Amino acid sequence: MRESFPEASAGASPFEKKGVLVGNKIVGGWNRVEGFLFGLITLAALASAFYGVVRKEGFDMSRGWKTMLVLGTAAILWLPLGVPPMVEAQTYEFKISMDTVPNHPRNMGIEIFVQRLIKRSGGKLEPKVYHSAQLYKDVHVTKALNMGSVEMAVPGNFVLEGFETNATLTMLPMFFGMPQKITEQLIDGEVGKTVSKKLGEKLNVKVIGRVFEMGYDNCYTLKKKITKLEDFKGLKIRYAGGSISAAKFKALGAGAVFIAWPDVPMALAQGTIDGLSSTTKSVEGAKLHETGLKYAVETRTNIFYYYPMVNLKFWNSLPPDLQKIFLEVWNEVVPEQREIARREQQTAKEFLQSKGMEFYEPGEEELAKWRKHIMYVQDDLVKELKHDPELIKLAMKALGM
Repeated sequence: MRESFPEASAGASPFEKKGVLVGNKIVGGWNRVEGFLFGLITLAALASAFYGVVRKEGFDMSRGWKTMLVLGTAAILWLPLGVPPMVEAQTYEFKISMDTVPNHPRNMGIEIFVQRLIKRSGGKLEPKVYHSAQLYKDVHVTKALNMGSVEMAVPGNFVLEGFETNATLTMLPMFFGMPQKITEQLIDGEVGKTVSKKLGEKLNVKVIGRVFEMGYDNCYTLKKKITKLEDFKGLKIRYAGGSISAAKFKALGAGAVFIAWPDVPMALAQGTIDGLSSTTKSVEGAKLHETGLKYAVETRTNIFYYYPMVNLKFWNSLPPDLQKIFLEVWNEVVPEQREIARREQQTAKEFLQSKGMEFYEPGEEELAKWRKHIMYVQDDLVKELKHDPELIKLAMKALGM
């Protein structure tokens, strides 16, 4: 945060009020023209008073010069009060950290948010985006956010399990294969609001609104085409981490192998894994079709979400009007970002199909069958990870279970 000029106190005089600086122009409050006119009126009043003295008492040189000296001194002391100083409005600079590249759906949404925030706040909010882990990787950014090393971040729910386990609630087996609309209604409703509140309390941050979206986690394989439940058996599937994802693949009959994303191409080339779980956009962006991936099955394993967090100290330093703008702009951008994410996923799918990758889309009944098959691991996961039992009940009710 950068303070260009201290704020006027609640009991300040009218002469201490400031305008808002937009570019090089003061909008509102006093300006130089008004101050100059006020100064002229003041001098005219003093001259009139001096003329009255001359007429009434005659012009005595010694007394006249003394009177002029007194009035002149008064004018010099009074004039600055009539010409308020030029001041800048207080501005707030802050850093936004992300570890994804500029053409990632999350970054695209953030860019819209940043430009709109600057415009709506009249330049009083000055965000600066650091992408591609220029500051922090998402796995480390929550700590940095809590310490105030960065003012804003939008980490994925998949890296928040260690801080607030309920952030991964939508990754539980009950969401496997669920239609996007149903999951969206739940994450935007009471369940999502409760999770955001818990995150804010646990991490000492302000969650400023609804979540950004990345897209469905699906499965991609090298040699074996998956069209039925039994096809998972024995496959070594790479997953991004987290005990929930590992448990789901084991329940499907596959072996869950954790491999960091940069090492996936080599693992595929060497046959260390038979396939992986990820989003279509991620597979396309990493050009994994060039490593031999031939098949995709749209399991809709879960949807990845990003939580918008702001350092609490920075948030509390903002005046109410800027906080209001912050919240309004974010929630305006959310639907736009989600549309971008869905469009990017579809475009990536079409590209991969053009390169020969085959996509299998199970029907709702088939996905329901697969979901039922893995549901037996959910109770143990909830107990092990200590999910909020009431939240689980609320979510299951919303899903019609």
